Amino acid sequence: MPGGSYRGDVSVAAAAPPELLDPAEAGLGVRYRDNLARHLIGVARDVQARLTAHLNEQGYRDLRPSLAPLLSLLWLEPRPLRALAQQLAVTKQACSQLVTAGEAAGYVERSPHPDDGRAKQVQLSPAGRRLVTLAIEQILEIDTEYAARIGPGRYADFTAALAALFEGLCIPTHADEALRAGARRSAGVLPLMSVRVQHDLMEATAAQGHVGLKLSHGQVLPLIGPAGARVHQLARLHGVTRQAISATCQDLESMGVLARQPDPVDRRGVVLQLTEAGTRLIRDSVRALDVLEARLVAILGRRSFERLSRAAHDLYRALHLEEEIFGDAGVAEGQGIEGLALSLHQRLGDRDAARLAALLEMEVRRNTT
Repeated sequence: MPGGSYRGDVSVAAAAPPELLDPAEAGLGVRYRDNLARHLIGVARDVQARLTAHLNEQGYRDLRPSLAPLLSLLWLEPRPLRALAQQLAVTKQACSQLVTAGEAAGYVERSPHPDDGRAKQVQLSPAGRRLVTLAIEQILEIDTEYAARIGPGRYADFTAALAALFEGLCIPTHADEALRAGARRSAGVLPLMSVRVQHDLMEATAAQGHVGLKLSHGQVLPLIGPAGARVHQLARLHGVTRQAISATCQDLESMGVLARQPDPVDRRGVVLQLTEAGTRLIRDSVRALDVLEARLVAILGRRSFERLSRAAHDLYRALHLEEEIFGDAGVAEGQGIEGLALSLHQRLGDRDAARLAALLEMEVRRNTT
């Protein structure tokens, strides 16, 4: 996203103060930054980032994160465009554009619908199936690392609860029960589940009078911390270019939800801050969280829900997710060495991260001899 490509039709003076909510609602601000939905969505983003880095190393360099839920659905079975749009919680036009991107990359193809000669269905191409097969192998490695982070027993409970939610939220699955059960007991279900959770939160928030909300706004709004957020942070957290996310930020500015302020660290940059209208939107989104979590409790039961919440929280913290915005320090401001190493590993991929480690080791030896 270009650092200076924002429209200036929203006054900087309209930005909310650094504290998200007034003192009487301080607890609401804590809940906004620390809840199950945020943790699940954050871990889902981490899964997608790791998958993308691994697949890039295997030669799949034309991937983009938005393709992951589409390819996951098509791995299960071919689907009509209208059904895909509903399951991905996007418009038919947006879904068609996504499918076209998948076609251009060679991962999906359209074919005649077996039950309707006038209609088309979307399916994985042979290259797309090879891609997803590699992704599944990588997901197994991700599961192993995640289990080491919070303990195998707790991670087994975590994935079992995800499986129950996958079923209870009616997320589309394959007809074969053995495949369904095997596929769901993994963090690999999180990208699809994240789409559903964000869609439900958006609809519940929009129902409180916030017109014009789009699913894409969920890429930005949850990541505006108490001190705001910088464009490059948002792009890095989503694993996309600055250009790819610029339209969403500009859209939110034009709605009066975000405003720019001079970056106190970099005079040439800006910090995105919530306006008063943006603060109201976040306040209502917290109420939407209550509705969503009540539904999840109804599916899982209170005890299982609380175990899931604790495990998701601990995994989110162990992975140092979103610390640039919500932690005590970010990469640029002195992030802990473990978090810095993880961030670099995710951005570089296994091969380049290993090369960097070797170079650092050589440098240390050179300086100590």
